[in-house]
Amino acid sequence: MGIVGLGMGLVAGLASGAAMLPYTLIKEANPPQLGGTATGVINFLTFTFSALLGPIFVWILQHVSAGAEKMALEHYQAGFAPLLLGVAVATVLSIS
Repeated sequence: MGIVGLGMGLVAGLASGAAMLPYTLIKEANPPQLGGTATGVINFLTFTFSALLGPIFVWILQHVSAGAEKMALEHYQAGFAPLLLGVAVATVLSIS
């Protein structure tokens, strides 16, 4: 793993930590008696998107690898590229 890979991992890890921001915001934006319900809604959305995007990731990985029996590092890098793009878009949207 080169310095670029290490840097990308660090940036992706820090940016994905932004997923905790909605939990804080949802608790602050709602009355205290609705805090549990609001947190449940955020959890529902998080796990729903995780469940729906898993098969899409597998499809991308299979498409990139062209059905290869053994996956190479390049296949995983190409498969995860849209996820990194999503983290970048989310970071930009959270700043603006």
